[in-house]
Amino acid sequence: MTDYGDADKYVNDESIEMAWAIKAGERSEVHMNLIMRCDTRVLRLNKHQDAILAAFRSSFPDLNVEEVTTSLLKDGGAKETWREFCEQFKDIVDDYSMGTLMRIHASKAYSPENTVVVPRIIYLAIEMARNVEGVNEKNKEAYTAHRNSLASL
Repeated sequence: MTDYGDADKYVNDESIEMAWAIKAGERSEVHMNLIMRCDTRVLRLNKHQDAILAAFRSSFPDLNVEEVTTSLLKDGGAKETWREFCEQFKDIVDDYSMGTLMRIHASKAYSPENTVVVPRIIYLAIEMARNVEGVNEKNKEAYTAHRNSLASL
């Protein structure tokens, strides 16, 4: 294991954080464009989609992907269950733990109020389930209304 020295000597680099935020924003915009322009029930977000979905529904069989709040991700032992889920993909999915923006409410577009940062594998699992289970497809009209209301602000 590599020793990176004293963690107290590290500082946050605002330019790196800004670059991440810009890239995350661009990815969320691409994601919404994909949702709006194709039949999401057949959209594949990763080459390991079948394995990710199977593991997700095995670990979280009753999770309603319509709304995934911070409390569903962290409270009552959920954090440990999610960690175990994520670690299954450590050697399979590139950047599986990279911080990624995810929509909380499936009926709304990305916005500061409707976004949470999660590991990439959680984003993939939730959005894949939303696609395959028809949640994103049925919400296209709601996305358009939400985006239009944000644009008018």
